[in-house]
Amino acid sequence: MSMKYLGPSFDLHTGGIDNLFPHHENEIAQAEAATGLEFVKTWMHCAHLKVNGEKMSKSAGNFFTLRDLIQKGWSGREIRYVLINAHYRQGLNFAFSALEDARKSLQRIDRCVMAVEKLAGDAAPSAAPEWAAKALDAFTAAVNDDLNLPKAFAALFELVREANAAVAAPAGVDFAAVLATFKKMDQVLGLVFFGRAEAEAVPADVQALLDERAAARAARNWAESDRLRDAIAALGWAVKDSKDGQSVTRK
Repeated sequence: MSMKYLGPSFDLHTGGIDNLFPHHENEIAQAEAATGLEFVKTWMHCAHLKVNGEKMSKSAGNFFTLRDLIQKGWSGREIRYVLINAHYRQGLNFAFSALEDARKSLQRIDRCVMAVEKLAGDAAPSAAPEWAAKALDAFTAAVNDDLNLPKAFAALFELVREANAAVAAPAGVDFAAVLATFKKMDQVLGLVFFGRAEAEAVPADVQALLDERAAARAARNWAESDRLRDAIAALGWAVKDSKDGQSVTRK
């Protein structure tokens, strides 16, 4: 089957660690005896997936399909975040707490990228800031090091940290180049932009509270400002203050 679709020799073959011997050994022996060519250049054997520290099985009641997880309210990009945020040769312990952490991490990434997009506008990228280039170099080195995605994620979040600092002090920063750096990383990760929900419109009742809060802050009525912040939070929205005013995102 592999020869039919990929030819007598191809670059990459994946599979579970339990297939290393004898299944893949037999594949090599049969294919190379038949063709006289190297069968596969690179083999990638993935470690096993566990659920809450136990082997996944239907009998144990800890067996979940992607459909199950989506029906429980988790998005595809949240599931992908959990599954790729581990080295493929290390066992992955799947837990719903990991999905919760993934949701928070993606929200952090989304807030940063949306701020960068707003400042980048329609400008064409020029020269990336030194910190963005350094983060991309670290990301590339991690991916080239046997697909070390945990280190690649660390480089991504270093870019997020630096970009957030730049958003707070934007003078002289080429945000179009910063945005391009995020896009280069996402060519590997496929979750920064892919599957991202459009920014949700602020409901009228939340906007009314925001307007009241802006007036309270203008009058330096900090107690009323705090009360309104709590009222907005109770409706599921988080307020962030900056020198440019207040902004709100879904919690």
